[in-house]
Amino acid sequence: MKKCIYSFLLILAACGGGGNGNSAQSPGGSPPPLGGVFTMHITGRTEIEPNNSLAEADAHTMPTHGAGADYVGFGVIGAVNDTADLADYFVFTASRAHVFTIRMWPSIMDNTPPCSPFNAIDNIDTSVAYFEVLDQNGVLLLSSQGDIAAGNFQSISIEAGVAYYLVVFAEDTVGATQSYCVETVEKIPFP
Repeated sequence: MKKCIYSFLLILAACGGGGNGNSAQSPGGSPPPLGGVFTMHITGRTEIEPNNSLAEADAHTMPTHGAGADYVGFGVIGAVNDTADLADYFVFTASRAHVFTIRMWPSIMDNTPPCSPFNAIDNIDTSVAYFEVLDQNGVLLLSSQGDIAAGNFQSISIEAGVAYYLVVFAEDTVGATQSYCVETVEKIPFP
C-alpha cells in the first residue's frame, strides 16, 4: 500500500490502498525511511501553453522531502498533435541526486491521474507519442522513441540542483490530439 498525493493548483487529492491510506510497506530493496514505511508526494497540473521549445518550457517544482514525502515527483496532463502541437517542454530541478522513473500513458484531459508508477496502466505506444530528457544545454540524455521493450516507461539518474528538460513529442497521432499524463518520480529502491 502506498500514499500518493497529487496537488492540482490548490486542490489536494490523495489516493492509496489499504491500511489507513497514509503509508505503505516498501516493495523491497534498501530499507526505506521511517522503518519500512514510505510516503510519496507528487505534484501535478495541466500543461501551460505555450511550451513548444526550450525557451518556453513549462516549469515544474518538486515537493520537498520530509515526513510526508520520502519520494517526490511531478506529473503533467497535456496533449500533443503531429500537425498542430508537435512538442511540449517541461523544465524541472531535483533537490537530491536519485534515479527517476518517467512514465507516459493516455489521459482524458483534466482528470486527476491515478497513483503510479506502480499501477497497471497501458502506456502510450511510442509510435504515437514519446518523451525525451535533455540536460540544461538541450543535449539528449534519454529517449523513449522507438523503444519497443521499455516504451514510455523509462528510468534515468538525475543530479541535484541541475535543470533538466522533459519533452513530450507527437510521433504519429494521425492528425488527432493525443492526450497524456506524464509522471517523473523518484524511484523506490527495489532488490
